[in-house]
Amino acid sequence: MEDDGTNFERIALNMAENGQLAEEYHPQRTPAPSPARRVVNNSIYTINLKLLPIKLFYLVFMAAVGVLLPFVALYMMHLKLSSKEIGIIYGVMPFVGFFIRPLIGAVADKFKKHKLTLMIVTVLTGVFYFLLILVPGRSRSIHVQVLTAFKCNTEDSYVSDCYRDAMQPSCQGRLSLQSFVTLFKIDSLNQSVTCNFSCLIAAKETVHEFRACFTDNSGSYEPNNCNGTLNHGKHLNFTIPSLPTLIHRNTSASDDKCLSYDVKNIEFENKVTHQAFQILCESETDLDCIVSCPKFNQCETEIVLFDSTFYFFFFLFLLANIAFAPIFPILDASAYEALGEKPNHWGMQRAWGTFGFAVSSVTIMLIKQGQIEDFAVFFYIFLPLCIVSTFIAFFLPISSDIKCGQFVHNVFQLLSYAKVSTFLFVVMYFGILTGALEAFLFVYLFGIGADSLVLAVELFVQCTSELIMLFTAGFIIKKLGLVNCLYLTLFCYALRFLVISLISNPWYVLITEPLYGICFGLMYAAASSYASIIAPPGMSATIQGLLGGVHFGFGKGIGSLITGFMFDSIGATWTWRAYCISSVLLLIGYFILNKTVFTGSHQPPTSTNKAATAVPDEQTRQKENLIKDQNETMEVA
Repeated sequence: MEDDGTNFERIALNMAENGQLAEEYHPQRTPAPSPARRVVNNSIYTINLKLLPIKLFYLVFMAAVGVLLPFVALYMMHLKLSSKEIGIIYGVMPFVGFFIRPLIGAVADKFKKHKLTLMIVTVLTGVFYFLLILVPGRSRSIHVQVLTAFKCNTEDSYVSDCYRDAMQPSCQGRLSLQSFVTLFKIDSLNQSVTCNFSCLIAAKETVHEFRACFTDNSGSYEPNNCNGTLNHGKHLNFTIPSLPTLIHRNTSASDDKCLSYDVKNIEFENKVTHQAFQILCESETDLDCIVSCPKFNQCETEIVLFDSTFYFFFFLFLLANIAFAPIFPILDASAYEALGEKPNHWGMQRAWGTFGFAVSSVTIMLIKQGQIEDFAVFFYIFLPLCIVSTFIAFFLPISSDIKCGQFVHNVFQLLSYAKVSTFLFVVMYFGILTGALEAFLFVYLFGIGADSLVLAVELFVQCTSELIMLFTAGFIIKKLGLVNCLYLTLFCYALRFLVISLISNPWYVLITEPLYGICFGLMYAAASSYASIIAPPGMSATIQGLLGGVHFGFGKGIGSLITGFMFDSIGATWTWRAYCISSVLLLIGYFILNKTVFTGSHQPPTSTNKAATAVPDEQTRQKENLIKDQNETMEVA
């Protein structure tokens, strides 16, 4: 789960989960002649052997992504990282990817070592993510040690509990019995709390042995009435079946320094469990006891934030994200290079990645069968798949002339156009929502009782909706129009967040999860096409680079960061509702702006409306190709 990859980094439809438009990577401004390719023909399919390694890399590497990255937030929660810390970690990584991606791409461009770079970063991604398994988890629970005194004589026996604690008992140090009761709120007779007393002669006693009798009689100490249960030695062990009942037998005066509890109806072990009415001793005997109450022997302590666990995880996760960042720019660049004059077939290649992601993520959840707390298997599968991907990368048809590291130019000039800057803000807002859901949806569902089956079905529904959108986005855009698709996306996000905020059963999240295909696939297809239309002349590449950057970089980073703080401050439910409300408000505001402000002379000059531009630039033409109906024969290999 990271900047452009995390839990749903499987299909940046129409090119830009990488912070740059994939056409930007094409080495020429005009399409090269179709490359010679080896094909295998039969009556149904054309198998392009040159594209086969690309498909396999998408398939295997996205399978690795599906095994681990959607569940990293749950792993952080397993390590006891707070929502605030999870938000910070997820919030920083997209920014890192945004700046590291073109830097590593520029290095690969300079030395023309794109294939070697891809192989190195792929294997390092596997290694650094695998090392996350070594991060030590925080222990919120500490063992509770309860000490009290037991006094026994010939007539009676009772617990003498003296306060040794502060007014506000805590898990730290030793607790008296009364402080233990206060800390765990054991005050109802309906509570079932069984406690074992392990007692030893008090240090102040001069005698070293004593005689104690477990008896059913209510009279005085009489050895003959012990029925073979006479205890002779230094130790005394017995069980109180109901601690609340004992607490309600408080026999002490209001001004006593110690509280006294009459001990009656106890259990003891003598080969088998026996019951007795009381314990009596041959003489006055004082014992010191350690009290252990099963299910109440662990105390939750307040976690210290930003400790070694946080920094260790942050450091390894940072290295993993740095390695991960340039993988898809290089891979997408090689895919477009191999596709030549058919860039609209890129979605067919990436569909293999979506399929791999869906199969692996759903399968791993079904294998876990509710045991999601054990994360080792996620890491043990992820690393080998990355190694296999590295091997496949060796056979990729990567030209030394592709360009993966072009930096964004003319940014400030582009942002001076109100229509462009407003559009980019909307795209960034979509990134904020994506970051919020990727980082915290599974955490939220897990918190309301989701098991591995729920998460598996949720991922399956998302991937299915994405696959459908891969092949229908062009048709939908033609029917609805580009801007209307953006309106539809805002509406679908609002509906999703509303449903998530209202559900108490995690299965109900599936009501709106089919909308994921619209919220991501259709949205990015429409946004990238609309960006080409509104771009001023000569700035198509710049706006496409910004499009990916503001969505997968700044948007996702801000969304992950602020959602973590919102979870801690206003709670998960109102966090989702706040996003629902903001989506509705932005929908209304953006609609009004497009109908009133961004019309006529208020539009920036574009490549499509400038009279001198007789032929649209190549990127615009390629973008138009991408939203054509997919009527050509599919190359399946």
